[in-house]
Amino acid sequence: MEAMVGPEVFAAATWGSVDLGDARLNRRAVVTGARLAARPDARFPQTMRSDAEYQGLLGLLENRRVTFDKLSEPHWKGTRVAAGSHETVLFVADTTELDFTKFAKTMTGLGPIGDGRGRGAEVHTVLAMTPEPREVLGVAHQQIVLRVPVPAGVSRRSIPKAQRESRLWSVGVREIGPAPTGKRWVYVADRGADATDVLTTCEQAGMGFLIRVMENRALVGAPAGTPNHLLDAVRAWVPATTAETRLAVPVDAEPATTKKPAVAARTAKVDVSYGSVRIRTSRAKADPGLRIWVVRAWEVEPPQDATPLEWVLMTTVPVENLDDAIERIEWYKLRWTIEDYHQCVKTGCAIEGRDLGSEDRVERLLGFVGPIAARLLQLRDRARATPDAPATVVASETEVRVVAHETGQRAEAMTVRAFYRGVARLGGFRGRKGDGEPGWRTLWRGWKELQGIMRGVTLAKQLLTTTIPCPAK
Repeated sequence: MEAMVGPEVFAAATWGSVDLGDARLNRRAVVTGARLAARPDARFPQTMRSDAEYQGLLGLLENRRVTFDKLSEPHWKGTRVAAGSHETVLFVADTTELDFTKFAKTMTGLGPIGDGRGRGAEVHTVLAMTPEPREVLGVAHQQIVLRVPVPAGVSRRSIPKAQRESRLWSVGVREIGPAPTGKRWVYVADRGADATDVLTTCEQAGMGFLIRVMENRALVGAPAGTPNHLLDAVRAWVPATTAETRLAVPVDAEPATTKKPAVAARTAKVDVSYGSVRIRTSRAKADPGLRIWVVRAWEVEPPQDATPLEWVLMTTVPVENLDDAIERIEWYKLRWTIEDYHQCVKTGCAIEGRDLGSEDRVERLLGFVGPIAARLLQLRDRARATPDAPATVVASETEVRVVAHETGQRAEAMTVRAFYRGVARLGGFRGRKGDGEPGWRTLWRGWKELQGIMRGVTLAKQLLTTTIPCPAK
C-alpha cells in the first residue's frame, strides 16, 4: 500500500493528462485540483492562494470547454487500470441526491428531487473496491443527471426503458466494460438495480453481479410442486447455519422521521441459506433463463418492535458452500462504502453548501470533487489495511515524527494504526475505549491539520537554508 501523497502530487496524477482543448486550461485544472484537494470543504477564496487562482477557478466553472466528463475521465480510466491488477474487484454502485433547494431562487437548471418539491440533481456513482484487503481504488464511472418527473396517473413501467432511472445502472456497467482475462469484476448494488436490463447488461459486458433482490421473479424449470417464483422458493430453503454458526451482521441506526421514531444500531444474528435457480429474463416461452446463485440471510429473534433484517442476494458468482455464502454477504456489506463516499462529496467537499448559480457549474465542480472524495475514503482504508506495519509504510518519516511529537508517542515504535489514530487525534478524535476506530471525518480533519504543520516544517527548512543578502554599506 502506497503512502498518502500530498495534494500537488495527487492533482498532477489525477488531472495531469486532462485535455480541455487549451494547454492553459489544462494547467489551471491541475492547480485548481491541488488547491481543492488540500482544503475541499473551505470557501473558494480561502482555498485559492491568490486572487488570480480564485479567478482561474471561476473561469473553469464557467468555461463551456470544461465538462464533467473531460475532468473525470482520467481518474475513471486510472481506476479501471488499477482494478485490472487485482484478482477480485467489486464495483459498488448507488445513486444519491445533491440538494440545492435553499439556492433554488438563485441557481438555474436544477431538477426535482425527493418528493418533487426540492431542487437539485442526482449523482450515480460506481466505486471500485478490493474486498480483501478492503481498499477504495477510486471512482470507475459517475453520472450526474436531472430527474424526469413521472406524470400523474402514468405507470413507471409505461415509460420507455431509455428514459427510466434504472438506465443509470446499465450505463455504468457498459462504460466500465469487461474484466481483463483471468480477473473477476463483480457489480454490487442494492434493490434499485434489480432490473432485467441491468442483469442482462452485466452478462453481455462480462461482469458478474451481486444484487439485493426486490422482484419476485418467475423461475424457469422449477420442480413440480415447488414455488415457481424467486422469493417464494428461496424463503422455503432450510438454513445452512445452526445456532452455533449464525452470522453477526451490523444493522445501522435509522434517524427519526415524522412517521416513526429513531432506531438504534444493533447487531443482528442471522441464519443463512443458499442455492441455485434459473430466473426468467424475457416473456419468450423458450427463454432458457439466467442461472444465478442466491444467498438469503434473515434475522433470528429480532428485538421487539424492530423490523427483522432480511437480505436476499442474487449473484452470478458461484456459491458452492457456506463459506462462499458468507463471503457474498461480506461483499454486500461493503456496499455501505458508497454511502460514505456520497457523504464525502456532500460534507467532506461541501458541494451542497455552494451557490454556484447554475447546474452546469455543479457538474464541472463535481469533476474535481469526485476524485477528491475517493481520496478521503482512501485515507481511512490505509488506516485499516495494515494496522501493525511500520508507520513509514504509509507516511514520510517527517510526518511520523510530527504526529509522534504532537501526540506524545515514540516515532520509531509507531505502527500504521497508531499513526492514523494520532492523525485522528489532531482532528478531534478522543480515542477512548468505547470510541472504536476513527471515521473519515476526524481522519480528514486531522490530516488537514498535519499538512498545515508540514507546510510550516518545509518553510522553516527553506528559510534556514536561505541566505538573506545584507544591504550594501
